[in-house]
Amino acid sequence: MLISLVALRRGFRMGALAAGLAAAGAMAGGLAMYGWSARDPQAARAAVAAVPAVSDAMIADADRAMRDKGWFRAALEGPTTSTPYKVYAMLAPGQGVAPLPWAAAAFPVRLPRFLLVAIGFALLGRLIGERVSRPAALGVFTLGWLVFYGWFWWSHPG
Repeated sequence: MLISLVALRRGFRMGALAAGLAAAGAMAGGLAMYGWSARDPQAARAAVAAVPAVSDAMIADADRAMRDKGWFRAALEGPTTSTPYKVYAMLAPGQGVAPLPWAAAAFPVRLPRFLLVAIGFALLGRLIGERVSRPAALGVFTLGWLVFYGWFWWSHPG
């Protein structure tokens, strides 16, 4: 959401910077989840399973995909299945993925989706430009994200 707001208000260059920073944060967060899961897999799994829109079936599907396709490909395809990155990070130690490759993979796994958001909202910002007042644009932006997440949580019960 923050990437989209930055790109909408400040353009693609700043949106891409925000995307890069978010990917670096995903690297740190993914490594933290990996570490937690390596130390206490049951607690990490319970925490991830408690996240809205994450289900036991989703976790089982991700586990199977990591085993069948390889961990990198499964994590890279995660956004196409609405599977959060944290699910793969929690499963990675049990799949035998070493921490350094896991951390290094976070950037290329997460960055494409973040950049797509930056591109889309930068284009939207250029389209609406000065035609829409800032408060109106912020209201529509907020409403749009509320509708999206409402739909997402409704259609992906967990």
